[in-house]
This record gives sequence, structure tokens and C-alpha cells, in this order.
Amino acid sequence: MQGNPVGESAYPVNPAGFTIHSAVHEVREDAGCVMHLHTPDGTAVSSSKERLLPLNQTAQLVIPDLAFHDYEGVALDHDERPRLQKDLGEKNIMLLHNHGTLTVGETCAAAFLRMYYLERACTMQVRTRMLGSAEQDYPVAQDVIDKNASLVAGDGFSRLAQHLVWPALLRKLDRTDPSFRN
Repeated sequence: MQGNPVGESAYPVNPAGFTIHSAVHEVREDAGCVMHLHTPDGTAVSSSKERLLPLNQTAQLVIPDLAFHDYEGVALDHDERPRLQKDLGEKNIMLLHNHGTLTVGETCAAAFLRMYYLERACTMQVRTRMLGSAEQDYPVAQDVIDKNASLVAGDGFSRLAQHLVWPALLRKLDRTDPSFRN
């Protein structure tokens, strides 16, 4: 938790990455895995005032578990950790404004699946915005948004990750390059 390497490594600790990841691990015992990305679409949505919108099914599965953290510059200051922790709270998905995306999972499978859905939702929103103004968005009824949100409430997302999606991804990886198991 101090950023010191646990074993021998030729690679240094990324100080900004350490600040963000250690903030989560410090307060979330359930955080078996924390993922943080700076993809073009995730960063674009995190930089938009409209944030992530329930424009599509994928976004509707993400939004109920979504938190936000204001940008404070490159995350080198450990004094930012309490604010990041407070903003994340018990949520598992976060847009770091003007920065990128973050997910938390009990397992790598859960963190990966949350990130996959978050990034896909961001890509879909960026593409939708490329079509024109928000007035052209096809509306989704609130009861449909609520119904979709209930599918991933509680441990629904973890069950989906562990029993359906992650095994399928591993099977695909086995076909593509089984050497990952070595």
C-alpha cells in the first residue's frame, strides 16, 4: 500500500497509476481487481458535460453503477485519494472527468466485463453523437431503462461475468492462443 515492489522487477511503479489503484484498494476489500484506461472514446465521454447517457442497452446496464470524479491533474498527489474514494463509494464503475475510465471487480472477470460494457457504451455514444445533435436521439422510456438496470442490480453483474461472459471469453482465447494458460 506504499507503492513498494513486492518482488523483483525490472519495471518501475507508475506513480499516477499507483495513486489511483491504491486509493481503491485502500477502502474496498471487495476490490480483487481495479482496471483503469485512457481510451479515446472513454476519455471523450469522460470529458463531455453530458456524461454517459442511457442512449442504448449497454449504457443502461452501466449507468446504475456509475460514479464520477473531477479531474485534479495527473494523479501524483496522494491527497487526492480520499476524494476519489468518496466519489467511488460502493459503485464499481467510474468516469474520471477529462481523464478516462475505471472499474472495480471482485474478480478480474467482473472488472473486465464492467470495463468492456463501459467502453462499449462510450463508443456507442461517441458514434451516436457523430450522427448529429441530441435532438435526433431516439428516446428510451424510463420504465425500460429501469428494467434493464434491475438486471445488473445486486450481484447480477458478477453472476453474468462469472457464469456467462468470462467463460465464453476464455474459450475464445483458448481457440486464439492457448499459450496464455502457461
